[in-house]
Amino acid sequence: MGNNSNQKMVTETEYIAHKLPARLLTVEEVAHFLGVHASTVRRWQKKGLLKSYPIGLRNNLRFKQEDILRFLSDARKGVTS
Repeated sequence: MGNNSNQKMVTETEYIAHKLPARLLTVEEVAHFLGVHASTVRRWQKKGLLKSYPIGLRNNLRFKQEDILRFLSDARKGVTS
């Protein structure tokens, strides 16, 4: 049995991207996905580590999937320390 050249290797980022919904995420959803407390997500956002988007009159925080994936990639490279 040889290698099947039609099979595509899925990168870790692509695998993780399939676990996140393709919409704006709440603080709680990001916290759940990253396995941290919501206050940790807010602290990272205030430090500028996570890009957020204020929504509505109350400026509720929302996060884009690609920003979360970039954060994870940077964290693995040691950029966010």
